[in-house]
Amino acid sequence: MKKLFQLVFGDARNVASVALAVALALALARVAPQWSGWLLVLVLLGAASWQAGA
Repeated sequence: MKKLFQLVFGDARNVASVALAVALALALARVAPQWSGWLLVLVLLGAASWQAGA
């Protein structure tokens, strides 16, 4: 849980990546609602791995 809070609220780059993930999921929810949750999970995992590597 601590890592999740760090991912979301760590710095401006974290906030931007989470905001982008949510925006993408919301956009996809209009077209294919069944896939929006999966997209959110994938983009958040990608952001977490990006943060871990940086």
